[in-house]
Amino acid sequence: MYLLARVLSQQRKRKDAEALLRESIRILEEAGLGESPACLQRMMFHSMELMNLKQLDEAENLRRKILHIMELSKGWDSLGTTAAAVQLSVTLVALGKLRESEELLQRCLAVRKKILSEDHIQVASILVHLARLSLLRIISDIKVNNDLCRSHLVRGKRLVNDAIRIAEKILNPSREDQKKPKNAFGIELERIAATGILLEALEIVGHLDSGRMAIQAWAPANSVLLLRLPREHMKHGYFKIDVVRIPDKCWLFIWPAKYRISLRYTTLRIHFNKFEKFDYEHFEQALRRWVSLYNEPRTRNIVSNALRPLYMKCWRTLVGATRHAPFMDAPHL
Repeated sequence: MYLLARVLSQQRKRKDAEALLRESIRILEEAGLGESPACLQRMMFHSMELMNLKQLDEAENLRRKILHIMELSKGWDSLGTTAAAVQLSVTLVALGKLRESEELLQRCLAVRKKILSEDHIQVASILVHLARLSLLRIISDIKVNNDLCRSHLVRGKRLVNDAIRIAEKILNPSREDQKKPKNAFGIELERIAATGILLEALEIVGHLDSGRMAIQAWAPANSVLLLRLPREHMKHGYFKIDVVRIPDKCWLFIWPAKYRISLRYTTLRIHFNKFEKFDYEHFEQALRRWVSLYNEPRTRNIVSNALRPLYMKCWRTLVGATRHAPFMDAPHL
């Protein structure tokens, strides 16, 4: 039943596959094998089919059940448990439960750093998930709290930079790492995984720059300056300000206040609406790195075959970002 369900899934017959999977799991559970590795494997695949069918609530319940079984059998200090937790976090994101998803991912990150190393490919995978979550937090908070959105933006950039650094280290190993004995097939699989993570990270770079534009579009004036000026100056229609320095990329709005302070003086309200400079260099590096993945013989085959859809998806995001107005100042992009 399970194997036939996998075949039907490949044929896009999702509902038939899901029904077979459900029956296969029921038989194992009735036989007392509900917590066996075979049953867990079927449950994991069943949850993926439920996600494809957009039955998110059922998928969440099933993945919570899988995580609970893994916690009881292996504890939290296990890579299997973190894998189950990551899958649950993906479902929680789809349901809009961003805070709980982030808590799960942070816990997984700590466990993987402890068991593996801080520069392991599985650590980079968690960093990419967290960076994408920061992007979603920007979208959800953009109309509510602009300062919080900025903190999400800074955090997202830090996370994605760490993920890129780890992926680059695997794709361009040092001499010491090259001397370590490794299986050739294992090395190739690791390179494919690192390239996939790098592409996801580069795509997030494009989304983060778009997110920064959205934050600035919703940003209120950064500062307000009140000036008390003699009415005589206003009568002549000119005045001079020597002590205020207007920062770059600012819009300046000046208009009189509603109420005068006295007959001799009036008040001007000056608003500074600051627009941050875009990090062209960081974005350009991301775009050039995307191009180099095809230009380099070592990764051309990977992005042409194994990761072609992901490579094209990243291209659409990065090229789409270059069409936004601020990047017109850097036409070479």
